[in-house]
Amino acid sequence: MNDVLLNRAGAENETIESLHSQIKELQDCIAVQKNEIRAERQKYEDLLRNVLPDEIFRELLKNGKVIPQYHSNVTVMFTDFVGFTSMCEKVELQKLIKELDSHFSYFDDICDQHYLEKIKTIGDAYLCVGGMPMSNHSHPFDAIIAARKFLLYMNEVNERKIQNGEEPWRIRIGIHTGAVIAGVIGKCKFLYDIWGDTVNVASRMESGGEPGRINISETTYNYVKDYLRCTYRGKMPVKNKENIGMYFVEGLMPKYSADELGRIPNSDFKVAMRKL
Repeated sequence: MNDVLLNRAGAENETIESLHSQIKELQDCIAVQKNEIRAERQKYEDLLRNVLPDEIFRELLKNGKVIPQYHSNVTVMFTDFVGFTSMCEKVELQKLIKELDSHFSYFDDICDQHYLEKIKTIGDAYLCVGGMPMSNHSHPFDAIIAARKFLLYMNEVNERKIQNGEEPWRIRIGIHTGAVIAGVIGKCKFLYDIWGDTVNVASRMESGGEPGRINISETTYNYVKDYLRCTYRGKMPVKNKENIGMYFVEGLMPKYSADELGRIPNSDFKVAMRKL
C-alpha cells in the first residue's frame, strides 16, 4: 500500500512539475508576443510621427481620429521645378529621382529650421506652410527666408551642373498668406493636408512666377513690406477671386541686412522678428 501511495505521489509531482513547466513556457511565449506587439506598435507610432505633426499625432493616438481645424492666418509656399517632365525624357529616371530626393530632403531640413510644416510633395512640386499647427506671427517671414535658402541651394546645385555640362534645375516659388482648413481625412494611408483658397492662390503665385524668383501675393507683401525690398509685378487673375497683386522678393531692406545684397539678416532684423 505504501509503495502504491508513493508511486501515486511521485506521479502527481511529475504532473505538477509538467504543468508548471507548461505554464512557464506559456508565460514566456506570452511575454515574447507582448514584446513583439509592443515593437510593432512602436513602429506604427514612429511611422505616424514621421508623417504627421506632433500635435496631430497625439490627437490621433488619443481619439482615434483628427477633427479638421480652421487656421485663420498662415503662409503657404509652393515650389515647382520648371521643365521637369522634359528632363525625365533626357536624363535616366532613377538618377533624376535620386537628385529630386536630395533636393527635397534639403528643403525638409530648411523647413524644420524655420518653423514650417511640410505638407506633401506632388511629383516635383513641394508644399509647406508656416503658422500652424502651432500659431506664430512670423510665418510670412519664415516662409520667405526659407524660400531664399531654397534658391541659394539650387543656385549652388546648378553651378556644379553647368560646369559638368548638365541641364540645371529651374525652380519657381510662390507664397500667399491667408486662411486654411487643415486635418486628416479618411481612415487609410493617413495624410495631413490643407485646403482652401489660400492654397489655390499660393499655387497661382508659383505658376505665375519666374524661375529663380520668389513670387508673393499682395497679402503677404503687406506683412513684410517694411522689412523686405519687393518689386510690384501687376495683378494676376485667380479663379473665383478678384485679380491679385504680385511682387518679386528682392532682398532685405538695408536697415535689416548684414550684407550689401540683402541676403543675410542682421541683429536688428532678428530683434524685430522676436517682437512680432
